[in-house]
Amino acid sequence: MKKISTVRMASTLGLATLALSGALSFSAAQAQSTYPNKPIKFVVPYSAGTTTDVIARVYADKLGKLLGQNIIVDNKAGAGGNISAESVARAAPDGYTLTFSTSATHATNPSLYKNVNFDPIKDFTHIALMVSAPNMLAINPKIPATNMAELIAYAKKNPGKLTYISAGSGTSPHMAGELLKTMAGIDIQHVPYKNINQGFTDLFAGTVSMTFYHVPVIYPHVKDGRLRALGVATSERSPIAPEVPPIGDTVKGYDLRPWWGLAGPAGMPKDMVEKLHKATTQVLADPEVQERFKNMGLIITPMSTKQFNDFTVSELAKWSKIVKDSGASAN
Repeated sequence: MKKISTVRMASTLGLATLALSGALSFSAAQAQSTYPNKPIKFVVPYSAGTTTDVIARVYADKLGKLLGQNIIVDNKAGAGGNISAESVARAAPDGYTLTFSTSATHATNPSLYKNVNFDPIKDFTHIALMVSAPNMLAINPKIPATNMAELIAYAKKNPGKLTYISAGSGTSPHMAGELLKTMAGIDIQHVPYKNINQGFTDLFAGTVSMTFYHVPVIYPHVKDGRLRALGVATSERSPIAPEVPPIGDTVKGYDLRPWWGLAGPAGMPKDMVEKLHKATTQVLADPEVQERFKNMGLIITPMSTKQFNDFTVSELAKWSKIVKDSGASAN
């Protein structure tokens, strides 16, 4: 009699466990199918006013309308973007915390910083590559140079005198300067700013010499005469600044292109990734977004999720080599 009761109890417990398991599975599947059902936080690794911030806000506005939820932009600057990246890597992979994987946070920083508490590949779900953009070398007009050859000659005569600003160590403006130092054989000093707007103020005043900043941010200051443009960092000219030649015309082989892609914590469900990739593709195909990005000097570069994952691996190797060849480092 006791044996029969035990068997019945075990059977009952087994059925209850199966029912609970089924209910949890159904609940998880239902949560994914109704995603998103609350606001999404989009973590931006740099301060307001940076190129990354502007791209994020244009994207978040359109994505929110497509998904029917608010996308809250959360600027989390510091440590060249590492603080932001680590916070996303440690977040739940439920689709409610997203960020940009960039050429800085996910390709440069792991080699540049001694203590990076995240793996740029394994700790993230890389969803979709979005845009890339050339950097522009612009100098304070007080610097006696009107082209790249004159700037290089001046730098060689005055080693260590020229300074260049960025939004932090590991950002593409920093790496653009390091690449020029290596390829042109000159000594210029990097000055990182946590708030790039203060950096621009110092640049306009002549406290610092120049920057290799993104075209959409720096070009308006060239047009109003506060800065002088000497070159763009890609092998082709920028469509919004066609009169500015590539740095590579003077320094053969010089070519560097920062990029931005959508990412979240590792382990995001496949159907959620597919939904976000599809929505991102729709955002990038939106005529208003295309016109806005074109006017900003950005190049839309869509890829499949698999292609983007392969791309992040190859870019990590490429940008790490620039860091190692230059000998650059950051604390």
